[in-house]
Amino acid sequence: MTDIAITLEIQKFMLVFFRVAAVIFMVPIFSSRMVSAIFKGGLSLMIAYLLFDLAPMNFTAQQDPFILLMLCVKEIFVGATIGFVVRLIFNSASMSAEIISIQSGLSFARFMDPTTQAQVSVIEQIKNLIAIMIFFVIDAHHMLIQGIAYSLTALPIGSASLNAPLAGYLIKATGNLFAAAFRIGAPIIVTLFLVELSFGIMSRMIPQANVFVDALPVKILITVLMLGLSLGYIVPSIAALFKGLETDFARVIRMMG
Repeated sequence: MTDIAITLEIQKFMLVFFRVAAVIFMVPIFSSRMVSAIFKGGLSLMIAYLLFDLAPMNFTAQQDPFILLMLCVKEIFVGATIGFVVRLIFNSASMSAEIISIQSGLSFARFMDPTTQAQVSVIEQIKNLIAIMIFFVIDAHHMLIQGIAYSLTALPIGSASLNAPLAGYLIKATGNLFAAAFRIGAPIIVTLFLVELSFGIMSRMIPQANVFVDALPVKILITVLMLGLSLGYIVPSIAALFKGLETDFARVIRMMG
């Protein structure tokens, strides 16, 4: 009887750990290659240990390895879904920066981002750093841990399921990525559009002018100026997306139940 109880506790902790680890590995801040796998694994173990008692004991110890593997896959799916919701906000900030970079011509000047090992523009790196700072300043990391704790109580171990409402919500949330990106970068995007329109009219009025060459430094200057002037709008826009995480977590967890 004691061996069965110990086996049950070990399996329960393992499943909680897989759910927590999937969240940690999906969030862009921790999924970076600069963060070692040892740190991510240790952080997942610590959070799983602290939240262990919140998971209800509503399953029996599994002797079949295949059933235990399927339970692990379910928990990874739950954690990855929660982390995906957070990842969408960071992706919206990156997409807004990519749109601005294409408009301003800064997309030609790219460098290797050490955190993602990908080629990014200067504006995209700035927006990513702003999003990371906002994430910690408004205590969104606490919201993330609260979301994991809520999932353990509202969605017991092994009870998650992929259904049509959940798939539809994730598809809709991904589709809203462009709208969120446009809202974040709206001041700069609209300003650059007006600049492009002005240079287009100028090229029709003065065909001899090399508008493409002359407009590039002007657009870069306006982009840098507008980026500094519009921080009072960009920061609250990104913060509003992070503040809605609690509602998004609750909606997604209910759909998986």
